[in-house]
Amino acid sequence: MALFSKLLLAIDLSHESELLISRVAPMCRQDADQLHVVHVIKHGMHDMAMRGENLQLSSHARRRHDHITIKIRDLMKLYELEIPADQIYLAYGEPSYEIKRIAADINADLVIVGSHTKENDWLQLPGATTNCVIQGISSDVMAVKI
Repeated sequence: MALFSKLLLAIDLSHESELLISRVAPMCRQDADQLHVVHVIKHGMHDMAMRGENLQLSSHARRRHDHITIKIRDLMKLYELEIPADQIYLAYGEPSYEIKRIAADINADLVIVGSHTKENDWLQLPGATTNCVIQGISSDVMAVKI
């Protein structure tokens, strides 16, 4: 992956995330120091309180945030990818928007997303989130069929 200097892997922590990581790990291993991971949490009523422009996490949301970060690091370690905590991003909101925002913030060259397709879909169209990520992003996007 020498063509790309900064990679952003978007995972949703579903059971298919492990399949996605297993498929991209071999090509990311040599550039693991350039790999960033994002997981977007669709926020609920009790997860956060907005105060001006500052996002204040409740104690429950902070525990959830820490638990998810540990889960991501453990999952990545299964595939010999050591990701520093400062290269793991947890965002709250709409997945495609947040993935594109973080890709722009870190200046990612390549965004890697899993593409959920329906079993009987003969067109094999990408899923809604993958399709929305592809639209209007300045980075290259790799959609991995899972």
